[in-house]
Amino acid sequence: MNKKIILGAFALVLLIGALIGYQMYNKPHLDLANATADHRLSATELFADYEAGETEANAKYLDKVIRVEGEILNVTTDENGQISLTLDAGGIMGGVICQLDPELKETSFSEGQSVALNGLCTGMLMDVVLVRCKPV
Repeated sequence: MNKKIILGAFALVLLIGALIGYQMYNKPHLDLANATADHRLSATELFADYEAGETEANAKYLDKVIRVEGEILNVTTDENGQISLTLDAGGIMGGVICQLDPELKETSFSEGQSVALNGLCTGMLMDVVLVRCKPV
């Protein structure tokens, strides 16, 4: 009798875990093009905040929707077709890298162009990095 109760409880917990996992896996992504930005600032301001204090900037921006505006320094495409824009942030050693959403395969971005993008901030390495960016 005790074995049946234990096995039944284990099966129930396993089933609940599988259902939660399935829902999380199929959860739709946030549409960043139409999302309300948590912060709106220029690439220069974003980079300056990270240079002033990375810990404080992470507390403020990490995993949040950021609308960043700036001038494109360069446009790159990696071997997987991922397009990245580097925005001028006035820094000698870094800038703001905006990795475009993977569904944006063809774009008309060019160097010197001013852009406004929504993206998720993932922090700073040498540059501040925003991912899944979409033009607004």
